[in-house]
Amino acid sequence: MTHSRDRFTTHLILGVFFASGAAGLIYEILWMRQLAQLFGSTSQSAAVTTAAFFIGISAGSYYWGQRAAQLDSPLRTYAWLEFGIVVAGLFFYLLFQAYFWIYGAVFATFAGTGIAFTLIKGLLAMLLICPASFLMGGTLPLMGEHLIQDRQQLGRWAGTLYGINTLGAVAGAIAAGFFLPRWLGINLTYGLALLLSLSLGASAWMLARRGEFRLRPESTTAGAPNQTRSNATAPITRFALLECVALASGFLSLAMQVLWIRMFVQVLQNSTYTFSAVLVVFLSALALGALAVRAITSRVSANMNTLLGLMALAGGACLVTPVVFVEWTNGLTYLGNRDTLGSYLFQVFFAVGLIVGMPTLLMGMVLPYLYRYAEEREESAGKTLGRLNGWNTSGAVIGPLAASFLLLPAIGLWSSVLLLGLAYLAFPLVLLRSARARLATVSGVALLLFVANPATLPTVRVQDTERVLALWEGSDGTVAVVERDGKRRVKLKNWYALGGSGAMRMEQIQTHLPMHLHPNPKAVFYLGMGSGITAGTVLNYPIDRAVVTELSAEVIEASAQYFGEYSNSFHEHPAVTVVHEDGRNFLAGTRESFDLIIADLFVPWRAGVALLYTRDHFERSRARLNPGGLFVQWIPLYQISERELKIVAKTMTRTFPLVTLWRGDFYAEKPILALVGHVDDAPLEPTTHLVERSRQDLTQFRIGQGEQIPLTAHYLGSLDPSSAWMSDSPINTDNLPIIEYLAPESHRAERAAQINWFTGEDMIGFMQYLQQSREPSADPYLGQLSPDMHQAVYAGLFFHIAAVARSEDKLGTAANATDVAKSLLAAPR
Repeated sequence: MTHSRDRFTTHLILGVFFASGAAGLIYEILWMRQLAQLFGSTSQSAAVTTAAFFIGISAGSYYWGQRAAQLDSPLRTYAWLEFGIVVAGLFFYLLFQAYFWIYGAVFATFAGTGIAFTLIKGLLAMLLICPASFLMGGTLPLMGEHLIQDRQQLGRWAGTLYGINTLGAVAGAIAAGFFLPRWLGINLTYGLALLLSLSLGASAWMLARRGEFRLRPESTTAGAPNQTRSNATAPITRFALLECVALASGFLSLAMQVLWIRMFVQVLQNSTYTFSAVLVVFLSALALGALAVRAITSRVSANMNTLLGLMALAGGACLVTPVVFVEWTNGLTYLGNRDTLGSYLFQVFFAVGLIVGMPTLLMGMVLPYLYRYAEEREESAGKTLGRLNGWNTSGAVIGPLAASFLLLPAIGLWSSVLLLGLAYLAFPLVLLRSARARLATVSGVALLLFVANPATLPTVRVQDTERVLALWEGSDGTVAVVERDGKRRVKLKNWYALGGSGAMRMEQIQTHLPMHLHPNPKAVFYLGMGSGITAGTVLNYPIDRAVVTELSAEVIEASAQYFGEYSNSFHEHPAVTVVHEDGRNFLAGTRESFDLIIADLFVPWRAGVALLYTRDHFERSRARLNPGGLFVQWIPLYQISERELKIVAKTMTRTFPLVTLWRGDFYAEKPILALVGHVDDAPLEPTTHLVERSRQDLTQFRIGQGEQIPLTAHYLGSLDPSSAWMSDSPINTDNLPIIEYLAPESHRAERAAQINWFTGEDMIGFMQYLQQSREPSADPYLGQLSPDMHQAVYAGLFFHIAAVARSEDKLGTAANATDVAKSLLAAPR
């Protein structure tokens, strides 16, 4: 009866620790998201935030491990830690809101200082995160101290606790990565995590009141492995060696995770879903590795040879991941073709598990095996766990920083993987005393490098007719400048095109149209740069200053070196300032104001892009506009569904008193649309450049003579906030970034031919709806314009109809629509 109760109590405690892991991962994911809103979505900010989290974990592990043996009730103290996490979590939430009030001063003081600003972000992140993560770091030492009284059970049960907690983290990653923020929003998800921690504290408190249950010492059976340690290494203080291995394990595993994520972003959708999938696979493999140690150590005696063998296998497995990756993806081909989101994610899980699952599992076995090897220490279980975990998470602090800031920019992705794999293999090479074992290790490494040398692999996929002019491997991704038929373009992360000389007209119109729309633009802000052709076009106008922000330093360098002749060499112009910064973050922190804010074309399904379509961002942008200013958000209609467009449009109408829509071009296959938010609802003035230019175009227009379509023909209409077209659409906010979850679904549905992008006949139907609901002659925004300008608006619709019909080989329809458009423009004025 007592044995059954002990087993039941054990299961309850393990259940609490499982849920604690889930809550911890939910916190970490939400903290990363929220700090990205404050510090920007750069890779440096993400690495610094991750480091801040692990600094708290490391300090907490060591501190609480040292105190564990002195506590009357470790389980009751564990309960207090869970209660403290709730308080610290509330502290984070409240202080995070306050940071927005002081961030302007911080930004004004440190922006543009490079590494100093990054360090300031790190200090602020530590202040927010470390109180809670410090308490989280104490949970494993205290739980181990509570359960483990027999030192001979340390390896078995510490590894089990670590594995169970990591499995809980898997559940938390699934919940926070795929479901809860979409269903509940960020704030309610955060509140749910706080309630979970509160309930875990209460559960642990009640279990502690039932009595200080301990695992029973297990008698050694005849078949059990003996506990003698093999003297397989050169003389060295044994526990110091274990701490060194723990430090290296944390460093190498987290650095390798950063590199593998960089590897997979070259072939994945790069949405919230795919990043969550990679995280889930990584955590699952770590958990399985920890649980596998329990099975192994129950049959094999703990010795240094086994530990070094695990590290050798982990290093060898890491070395081959690039080759397996390139082969599996057929030379960096985009993963997933005509699959819906569900089947696509299944492919992602399978591919990530196949390529990095085994090396991650082997890496996950190292730390739990150290627990087993440390059983001979004459100290409490909690102290041992605290020291080893403290060193391990100290390595986890340094690893991502080294990978992001040092390895990737200095030697590139494949060489970095090679270096880290060899670092794993260095331990057996140095510590094995047997010359034969060392020779076997060296021979194995040489064979691996001969068969699968990652340094020879391609870093970017190019077509047969393309040639690579330049390549950078930075912390934000691989950037390449490629050329085909004399046309250059920038590629980021292997497949994302950032523009180029072959699409100059489309890129230039993204500046021409806003500059003509504003009566006297002198200060212009660009959110996103790409090739720089759009931003460089601003120098065709008499501006006082322009600020251009870009996330990737490598993209800035590519633009400056290879696109100067196409962008008016704006990098060298004194009126232009190029800033390596998250544009949203810049607008949230700067005290400058602008006449125009021009937001580039963004891929809607990419992780983090949804934050550029939120009401919070639009409100901060509006606050940075001068009187009469315009916020221009360009939308790639060939990458967005009507559902997401409605959400963006409705969100803008809740921010700006007037929102107008403008065509960027008359292309059928890849049209772009400008949503223009006006600071006031004043009508379009007849003296604007747009109207004057349109009058000139109308004067010069002749049927059959290379006509120039007037700019007023680009006008679609103004959005009525109460329009039935978007009445059922939600508002996209920082708290509920619904586009972040809907856009990836639409992307996969379009690839599976289940829906269409908002182009072609669908877009024409919307244009007709706008004109029917509010004809140009009755549109208040056009109220001061002459009838001939209204005619040009009607003509724009027919030009677009003609373009779509021509793309569908409906040449008769195209000719008729063109004739109607020309007749409208040629009518007597």
